[in-house]
Amino acid sequence: MKFCGKSDVGMHRQVNQDSYRALRLWNDEATLLVVCDGMGGHKAGEIASNTAVNIFCEKIAASPCTETEPNKILEFIRYTLVSAASEANASILRLADENEEYQGMGTTLVAVMIYGGYFYAINIGDSRFYIVTKEDTTLVTKDHSFVQYLIDNGKLSEEEAKECPRKNVITRAVGISDKLDVDFFSAPLEPWESGYLLLCSDGLSNYVDHKIMEEILFAPSHWFVSQEDDLSRKADALIAFANEKGGSDNITAVLARF
Repeated sequence: MKFCGKSDVGMHRQVNQDSYRALRLWNDEATLLVVCDGMGGHKAGEIASNTAVNIFCEKIAASPCTETEPNKILEFIRYTLVSAASEANASILRLADENEEYQGMGTTLVAVMIYGGYFYAINIGDSRFYIVTKEDTTLVTKDHSFVQYLIDNGKLSEEEAKECPRKNVITRAVGISDKLDVDFFSAPLEPWESGYLLLCSDGLSNYVDHKIMEEILFAPSHWFVSQEDDLSRKADALIAFANEKGGSDNITAVLARF
């Protein structure tokens, strides 16, 4: 599986508080993709997101799967992803406790592992995971945000949500509380046949809708361009579109082709 990650400070921010990672692990049998969007004053958000990515990936890399039965693989990877997020949560809380300027910092976290033809994903906050094919775009994760709460309770429509002044208020984050509530998702990739996995911060999803994602990701590529270069160009194009539409926040995109 080929993958690529890109991040940009955007048009209005001075510091990029997003962090990401895309790597192979477990003897190249697994691929791990992660995006974190930090929050906090000064550079605290940057510290929170970077800490979360580092701790999360280190924990998972050190815990290879040795199970062979599908149900046991599922439970092992679920436990590994959630416990790695919990360790990241504890590390951020410790940093905030030891440094007054870091108090109140936190971060979103969305992560996807691809292993044995399945994806396994977790989400905390409003960073997102999409599966994009020529036929359709599927948002796998669900935002943990005040706006999503209003939508779920019928107080706001999807269209109204786009203009809501409180759409940046999230209801879950890593590093805010001892208790970490994590959503987990898993499914085989085979029904989608081929396409892209896209992980992104809300700096991208606030501007790039499903139709634009499909147009950018399935735009014709030159035959002489490698898959790596093609992914890099498409990640750049997604970020450029978000910047052209306003770029009010940091923008991060992690792409993988399956």
